[in-house]
Amino acid sequence: MTNRSVPLSLQSFLDKFLPVPPHQKPKWNAATLRKKLSGLKKSNKAKVKEATVADKFTKVVNDSKVAPGLKLALSQHRPDPDDPTLQKIDGAFFPTDSAPTDGTPHWAEQLVSVEFKRHGSENDPFDDKKVLDTEVEPRKKVRSQITGYAEKVFKLQPRTHLFMLFVIGRQFRILRWDRSGVVVTPRTDYFLHPELLFDFLWRIGQASRDQLGLDPTATLIKPGSAEYQRMDKLAKEEATDLVAKRDTIVASGDENKMFAYVRKMFRDSLADDWPRWKLSVPQADGSTRYFLVGKPRFEAPGLVGRATQGYVAMDPLATEEKRQLVWLKDAWRTFYDLVEPEGVVLEQLRGAAVPNVPTLLCHGDLPGQATVTPDIWDMNYKAAQAKKNAEACDAPASPDDNPRNPAPAPAASSSVEAVVPATPTSGTKRPRVDDDDQQKMPPPPGVGGDTADDSEETCPLRRHVHYRIVVEEVALPLEEFEDGHHLVSVICDCVEAHEQAAKIGILHRDISGGNILIYPRVDDHPTAGKVVSMIGLLTDWELSKDVKPTGQPRRARQPERTGTWQYMSVALINNPKKPVEIPDELEAFFHVLLYYAVRYLESNCADVPAYIERYFEAYQINDGRYQCGNSKSYTISMGQLLISTEVKLVFNSYLDHIFHELLQWLKALYEVRKHERMQNGNARAPLIARHVSSRPQKTTAIARTVDASRYAKQATDVKGALSEETISNAQKLRRHEDFIGLLLSCINNYPQWADIPGAVWLEADKVLDRLPPTAKKQLGTAPTALLDTDTGSKKRRKTNSGLAVPAGSTPRTPPQSSHPSRATAVWDSGFASGSKPHASSCPQ
Repeated sequence: MTNRSVPLSLQSFLDKFLPVPPHQKPKWNAATLRKKLSGLKKSNKAKVKEATVADKFTKVVNDSKVAPGLKLALSQHRPDPDDPTLQKIDGAFFPTDSAPTDGTPHWAEQLVSVEFKRHGSENDPFDDKKVLDTEVEPRKKVRSQITGYAEKVFKLQPRTHLFMLFVIGRQFRILRWDRSGVVVTPRTDYFLHPELLFDFLWRIGQASRDQLGLDPTATLIKPGSAEYQRMDKLAKEEATDLVAKRDTIVASGDENKMFAYVRKMFRDSLADDWPRWKLSVPQADGSTRYFLVGKPRFEAPGLVGRATQGYVAMDPLATEEKRQLVWLKDAWRTFYDLVEPEGVVLEQLRGAAVPNVPTLLCHGDLPGQATVTPDIWDMNYKAAQAKKNAEACDAPASPDDNPRNPAPAPAASSSVEAVVPATPTSGTKRPRVDDDDQQKMPPPPGVGGDTADDSEETCPLRRHVHYRIVVEEVALPLEEFEDGHHLVSVICDCVEAHEQAAKIGILHRDISGGNILIYPRVDDHPTAGKVVSMIGLLTDWELSKDVKPTGQPRRARQPERTGTWQYMSVALINNPKKPVEIPDELEAFFHVLLYYAVRYLESNCADVPAYIERYFEAYQINDGRYQCGNSKSYTISMGQLLISTEVKLVFNSYLDHIFHELLQWLKALYEVRKHERMQNGNARAPLIARHVSSRPQKTTAIARTVDASRYAKQATDVKGALSEETISNAQKLRRHEDFIGLLLSCINNYPQWADIPGAVWLEADKVLDRLPPTAKKQLGTAPTALLDTDTGSKKRRKTNSGLAVPAGSTPRTPPQSSHPSRATAVWDSGFASGSKPHASSCPQ
């Protein structure tokens, strides 16, 4: 949470977040309250133990009944019995009539969390006086600890925000967490100013559940209720459920039956140790639909960010069996100008008959649920600017320096690990920043430079809005493909979806293994009747962008680079100013295909974990900027897949031909780009002709030929420097036809490949996951200084080497930056067997 903390004076905090009519506030007598706290008078001594402070503090609070309807229960010694993380927060406030007595945290029921520390600035990660010391190890440990507690509560409870009382000896702070960061009050001595502590406690006793951060759009489904029983009934296995396997014949009349894997996913979500919820989702007509969910099937790690959760949800209104279970995604989407919700994009795709994309049922922002931490940052900044302007005019500053007055300036002498502001933002949405060409990639900490471009003066905290979307398809992860032929077929389906979306001016911009799914459906077969097809589904369009020409300069919709590091093109990684284009997306499909082939198919690669780490995870730092790792760069620039200096990666199937052809195209593309930069003095220039395909929506034709006349000017420009073959190959990645044609020709076993070695499909080439669990935990080293993905928020942390790496960037299954990362950053140690290509060979 470093640089996610925003200071706010205590009185301003109470008045903004826990308001009460002035006439209802009790008139506190400080002397009387001080008597109640007499046992804690010496808590400002370091020798007083944390447990002693906790016990005495809890007794005072509960005996005085200062928080009506609430009771403080301690839990510092025992974790919840079903909690694999064994986390133990010191205590929490619960409703008086249901406060636990077993001394465990009861994370799913906490209303206000409480943490105690013994006296000492080393236990305060938000120290007011020594801001630069907040990075020392003890404070980092405490900050990580309380952040983990907040994350745990958010994980088990549908919440908009969370209040936490943080007691350090004889002082306290109040924290308010949301998906943008944390608002923190100054450290206050509760013995000298007991009325401030008691005022807070009294206010949380008056607050509604909504005010305390419980999501009003989520209703707990109680065991034994009618809805609870309906969920149990639907989860029971049925003999008539369909099998998700290609070419399985389906009996007439069974085409509307549910697939067995969907029901099993739902059954697995109904865990005994997890609450069930009834979630509301807005509809376009203003009405609301309700869906019943259990444990999320997917959950992005981290507290700050989009915090995406995916559920197999029950639709109580569905009558057709196969539609009773749907996919519900709950996320805190980033809120920027020009950024459309994912549901709007899906509506556009379906309206244009784009195939192989999810079918939207309903979606919408949840009313009144947006993060407010960025607003406090803005308020602080405006107050600081007003004070600065007043001082420049030799006039009194406003507001004054009374610490109880609103909006203190976040200066180093009084800030609470404050984010240094630049200029304010206004309105309800975050402002546009720059053209795509001006996006900045912050250099990593410890390498040099600030974490943001000085010219981009805007709030560093992202504003998030709570959003839900429901689609019809409950799909399988990509690693469930059946064999190499099926893997290529699924990728081909998604490239076709990408092509048709590009025709209407929409680029996906986050092609990754986690966003390519497998969807079983029942189709008509000309001779066999009805059979099961296992098609590819291109999902998660929330980062997509409308790139239709408008005649206006292109604007960046958000300041962060988007994408998933492991699959991003070399050009995007090495040049964060570059806008995403079709060749970058097609290159990402290539990297996805390679990743899953290496990990799940037979090959001559003996050390798959090392290969994946070297190719997909490693990185370099050049002039304070993250750059693509040598292995990936070398593969693209040389057009070869190697597992050592002289040994090629081989699958003994059509995949070898597919990888060879695509690598020749990619190599050519980067050669043309390099030549164009040289011709134009490194200035940005068109990188070969842009082309929007006019290919029919679906075809089984062989690879298309190139109309060279379209590119005559480009060929003339580079004549004499590059071969016609190089130019032609580079042009094949400017549109989708050749990519799709290549895949289809191999999928359909066209005879032109008959004389090519390895031109076969192996029937049983899929093997068990070749990336063992221990290797998965070690991977996850890709930097995220330039990324904003979701996969949730990709949490970054510092390592022993001083570099910043994500706390979980290894592709999940499906890949999604969720695995724990290793303790130290992994440098790219070169290509295989110690050889390292010269920097000049790395493509840009």
